[in-house]
Amino acid sequence: MELKCVVSEIMPLKIPKVYRLRGNCGNVELEIEFHEEVVEGPKIGSQMIVEITSDKNECMKHYFCAHGYVISNTQIGDFYRVVISLHGFLVVIKSKHSIGINVMDRVYLGVTFIA
Repeated sequence: MELKCVVSEIMPLKIPKVYRLRGNCGNVELEIEFHEEVVEGPKIGSQMIVEITSDKNECMKHYFCAHGYVISNTQIGDFYRVVISLHGFLVVIKSKHSIGINVMDRVYLGVTFIA
């Protein structure tokens, strides 16, 4: 699954040097937690490519690549919400359609920012 998103919000969290980035990806909303010493420089309004894959080599083509596990896949009203844990940092995907991954699937998350 590949998404083209626009960064809509960047929020610092209570954990030092950790922030949550919100992206609007058309019909999909995305939230990703990053450590500022690992992922620097995204700005509100900048574009990013987000790829969720089972292929490590595809993920490694991106600026940021991490693996994690799907910890939740629920339907809330008209929306599907998938939560992926990147060893503590969370990725939340909200969509009107199921994205076809299941709880405990091991996935790779690749992110590239476009200036």
